[in-house]
Amino acid sequence: MISTGRGSNFEAIMRRVASGELNVECASLITFKNCKATEVASKYNVPVRFIEGDNLFEILQSENPNLIVLSGYMRKIPENILDRFENKIINIHPALLPSFGGKGCYGIHVHEKAIEAGVKITGVTVHFVNNDYDAGKIIAQVAVPVLPNDTPEILAERVLKEEHNIYWQVIRDFAGNNQC
Repeated sequence: MISTGRGSNFEAIMRRVASGELNVECASLITFKNCKATEVASKYNVPVRFIEGDNLFEILQSENPNLIVLSGYMRKIPENILDRFENKIINIHPALLPSFGGKGCYGIHVHEKAIEAGVKITGVTVHFVNNDYDAGKIIAQVAVPVLPNDTPEILAERVLKEEHNIYWQVIRDFAGNNQC
């Protein structure tokens, strides 16, 4: 798992692991800094590895995971990692891609754009990571209605609930061999 965020998706996934609903092993949390996700890792006894400079490739190479799960990681994945782990890196996005994706479309900005565009449905997309932001092959999507009185914050809460429901299921379906 690679995260630099608040850790809510990571925690939702780890709760499923702890309950036995998701039969995988999380080798480590990889991050740039101490963040909420590192607190979650501590709670579930997941080792934390820190990215220093350009050592992400070396970390991933040493762990050789079957699946790399991004959650709140806001940087482009280097080409050598994409080549080495092709179709083994997934990410989650708070919209129905290809709508409201790409560079700069993250967090509350996605929900602001959805409301400004007047769409009636937004949602969640889990996709493979490639060398373009939010442009990898779509694995799964879930629709979330945009209600007339939604604010970006209210919409974000509803979308996040669906993120917590879909991400662990994609990992379960993908990872059958017990390592993420």
